Amino acid sequence: MITLYDLGPIQTPKEWGMSPFTRKVIFTLNYKKLPFEIIHLPLDEIESEAKSLGVLPTRHFDGPTKYTVPFIHDSQTGKVLSDSLPIAEYLDEAYPDAPKVFPAGRRALQKVFIDATLPKFAPLVPLYLDRMVDYAASPPIQVELARCFGAFPPQLTDEQHAEMWKKAEASFNELETAYGAAGGMFVTGDKPVFVDFSLAGLLAGIKLSFGEESEEWERTSKWIGGRVGKVVSEAMKYERA
Repeated sequence: MITLYDLGPIQTPKEWGMSPFTRKVIFTLNYKKLPFEIIHLPLDEIESEAKSLGVLPTRHFDGPTKYTVPFIHDSQTGKVLSDSLPIAEYLDEAYPDAPKVFPAGRRALQKVFIDATLPKFAPLVPLYLDRMVDYAASPPIQVELARCFGAFPPQLTDEQHAEMWKKAEASFNELETAYGAAGGMFVTGDKPVFVDFSLAGLLAGIKLSFGEESEEWERTSKWIGGRVGKVVSEAMKYERA
């Protein structure tokens, strides 16, 4: 059994956890039809749990070394691993009979795409954090978020909100050329690969936290020539096993 560690606890146990990075792994595991369980950890328990399993830290920059979710423990192989990209690569290697998210010859392309996508998510982080409180369970996660990110929820004016949405939209729309070159819904064609789950993992949180009928999600779903809505919709088929 694979145990996947996520940020939590949350108010709605039937929903995903809080981390968009863990969501990428959830999509991947369900796409591969690999059984797993999720354990939610408060922010102040992530480091101690990771160290107890022997998980390596995921951040070596921007100040002190940091331990973050997602990380996994595979009881079948004894493997412990952190960070969504290495986890997905491991799953391809350890379970070769399952559908692959890194088809032969496409890893480098996906890595470049992922590296280009992550900075585009940065303008959305304050907006995303602003909604996380709705999913926080006891003990209050606000205190933990404030310790990690500063003032919480972020004190943003309407003008700042509008500017962040505008900047994020323009940035994600730069990916339209790459998606258009693929000739299909996904980056490499007609089947999803990890980079598609990565994009969906980041932006599905907008749909989840603001609501499917919200103005925010309606706007976001139209990004990248309407592909965001389509890719998220397809990825969400792998929300559950």
